[in-house]
Amino acid sequence: MSRPAKSNNAAPAISPDIFSFSDLSSRPASVQQAYAYVRQGIITGRFPEGSRITEKEVAEALGLSRTPVREGIRLLVSDGFFVLRPNAGATVRVWSDPEVREIYAARILVESELAALAAERMDARTLEELRQVEDEMESRGPDVSDANLERISTLNRRFHALIYEAAGNARLLAMRAKAVELKVILGTRRSYDRDRLARTFQHHRELIDAFTARDPAWARAVMHCHLRSAQYALLEQPRAPQARD
Repeated sequence: MSRPAKSNNAAPAISPDIFSFSDLSSRPASVQQAYAYVRQGIITGRFPEGSRITEKEVAEALGLSRTPVREGIRLLVSDGFFVLRPNAGATVRVWSDPEVREIYAARILVESELAALAAERMDARTLEELRQVEDEMESRGPDVSDANLERISTLNRRFHALIYEAAGNARLLAMRAKAVELKVILGTRRSYDRDRLARTFQHHRELIDAFTARDPAWARAVMHCHLRSAQYALLEQPRAPQARD
């Protein structure tokens, strides 16, 4: 259970189970629609950290009444993505540095273990596809234009998905899926520069070497280093100020 906030302006404390999001399966379709619309807006940056959103604007955008929108936003508040303040609507949560570290600590535990399992279980076809994806990622060199970073982001998701699917552990995969959603919201892709992009390519090549050698300890260590580097890249970004009433 989340700890109570100390004041009306404080962000809600992060849940001990940061991978536990609302179960929408029993909610009306209109509530699911409102929830998905707003969450996608956070992921794409349409609703950046610290920005406010009102029931009225979401209801008008979707052609819904305010009731399902209110419920969708309430669920996002309980999931920790919004801070709700009287007379101010909902404010997209600003993640603090300690919370970012907590999220990445969990990611490192889960994804490093998945990489180790993949080193034991990956077949030759998947390994070859992994090489092809990485070749395509590197095909334009350290180009950090928005268009190329978007292209690389799509390929990077495929690269990591191949690894984690090869691990064959459904429970860890489910935990990892939630972690990735939080990572996208935090916006690691926007932190790339030429040096960090080159480092990412180097880490990927070493992961491929570890999988080729079928060495789980090597794969675990490289994934740990890869995610630790991503964490520090994110923490170096300027953080949006938490909105005040």
